[in-house]
Amino acid sequence: MRPYLVTLFLVIFHFAAAFKGSAKTERTSEISTVLIAQEQLNQQSPLFYYHNKSIFRNHHIHEDEYDARGIYWLRIHIPVNKDFKKKTYVLSFNNLTYVDLTLIDDLTSKAIANRKSGLFRPRGDIKAGDGRNHFTLEMDATRTYTCLLKIQHIKGYKPQLDFYLEDQLTYLKRQEKESNTYAFLEGAIMVLLLYIALAWVVSRYRPYIWIFTFLLAVGMYSFALQKDFLDLFFAENPRLGWTIGPLFYRLGTISFYLLLLDFLTLKKLSSKFYKLALTICLLVISFAVFSFIYCYTTSNYFLSNRINFILGAIHIVYLSTLFIYLWKKVDEPQRFLAYGATSFSLGIALIVILLIKMDEKSLLYIPAVIQLFVLSITIIFLIAIRLRIRKQELEYHKSIETRVTERTAELHLANNILNEQQLELLEKNKYIETLIDELNHRVKNNLQLLYSLGSLYRKGDKNSLTSNPAIQEMQSRIHTMILVNQLLVYNEGHKLKLDQLVVETISYLQLLYDPHKKIEIDLFCVPDYWIATHISTPLGLILTELMTNTYKYAFPDDGNKKSKITLYIQQTREKLVITFRDNGVGSDTLVADSSLGIALIRDLTRQIKGEITINHKNGYHYQFEFKQGIWK
Repeated sequence: MRPYLVTLFLVIFHFAAAFKGSAKTERTSEISTVLIAQEQLNQQSPLFYYHNKSIFRNHHIHEDEYDARGIYWLRIHIPVNKDFKKKTYVLSFNNLTYVDLTLIDDLTSKAIANRKSGLFRPRGDIKAGDGRNHFTLEMDATRTYTCLLKIQHIKGYKPQLDFYLEDQLTYLKRQEKESNTYAFLEGAIMVLLLYIALAWVVSRYRPYIWIFTFLLAVGMYSFALQKDFLDLFFAENPRLGWTIGPLFYRLGTISFYLLLLDFLTLKKLSSKFYKLALTICLLVISFAVFSFIYCYTTSNYFLSNRINFILGAIHIVYLSTLFIYLWKKVDEPQRFLAYGATSFSLGIALIVILLIKMDEKSLLYIPAVIQLFVLSITIIFLIAIRLRIRKQELEYHKSIETRVTERTAELHLANNILNEQQLELLEKNKYIETLIDELNHRVKNNLQLLYSLGSLYRKGDKNSLTSNPAIQEMQSRIHTMILVNQLLVYNEGHKLKLDQLVVETISYLQLLYDPHKKIEIDLFCVPDYWIATHISTPLGLILTELMTNTYKYAFPDDGNKKSKITLYIQQTREKLVITFRDNGVGSDTLVADSSLGIALIRDLTRQIKGEITINHKNGYHYQFEFKQGIWK
């Protein structure tokens, strides 16, 4: 069960119990004999009215004789009564604006107490222990007293001259029951306000703002009708507090209409009713300003409430017509809003009936009636909002499911297309692989043919290669290219290991130029270092040229000097460094322009974006530096 439904059940149950209890504890101590006299000209002394009993008569004044702005004196005789056995008593009344009390001991004919009270009386003028609607009196149950009350009621209503005398304990018990009833209803309002605030924080659904404002404003209006509101906020200017109270009701009404506009999307459903709702809101605002100024300056609340009857009739007619017209156009959650509007109209109608039948006496019941109705209306609205959110969630989930279904179908179609494209790519890849294999085979055959032709065109001795230096160098270069091609084919054309290329190239050249291994080779190459396809051939040719030049020119004779070639390939953090050195004869000058080998080495190094340094003293010393980003 939803928390607001539980709240509604508890409110109705408690309100019924409180109403039943209040019926059982109805005041039985009402003073039946009350004499009334209009204040005589220039006679304001209580003793004058005490000694002139003849000017008083029964308090039921005919309407034609009633002066709403007049000042009246009431005379109450308090005799010895067996029911009053205690010393402290409470004399209570309802909604009188100014009341001055004088208590006279009949035995001595002297005033023993002078007090002030009333709804509009500043708190500083009210004695401690008294309230805005009661006096606390210390009396001897064995004696008789006369109580004189000066009444000035300026709210425009006929004053309620119903007075009650009861012992203090009975009065406090009755007040406690009434306070508990109001406290329970106000607590229920606070719970709902907290729930609505949290619901808005979670959902950010705008109608929650209007229902929160409606509940808060109408709840504050109900609280403003109670004396505790005046004592808390306007203790020294209660008339201002009483005038401000109806502003909360106007704010609640405007919030109610804003909820209708937003929740019903009234602008789309009916522009005519939308404009009428805005007109009513402007009318309510205008009347609120007029009523505040008029009531505060004149204190004529009677006229203000009669104008309320007209506004109430406008609300009832508008809401009834609106939902009759829109009933078939709205959905289930919006129809719940119609139920809430019906409760709103019933609440207005009930308050109007109470005001007509009971005038100001209805204020004893109106706060509880307002709180009960506003709780019921709020809970109905919350149900409507919850149904709307639930409906939106279902529609959202349904749209998501539809979109997922559509997206799934699109993905299925895309997958079929991708599968077809994948099959086409596989066929193309097979065709390309066939072409590459054929190309590699032809390159290998062509290189092998060039290599074989070089062997056929050698000059000199039949078994000697040294007499054919040009062809020999060409064969070395061709062999390097054959080697690179074989390694690439072996590694499926992606990359090859640098150490494998270096070792096989040097081994071939050593076999070609130094089969007896007279020249020592000191070799170090960084292991497991992979180089890209476009790097492999230039690098292999560089190594071939370095080794070929060394074998041909570095060691011209077989002296006692130990011949040695050093090749270090090292990896640093940012570079790959190749160092090549021989301890041969070197040269006094670097003949780079006339040397095809050195020129080729420089060109190949530049081709793969490297840097070269050559030192030709005491043997040739080459140092190459390559950025590692080029090699990956």
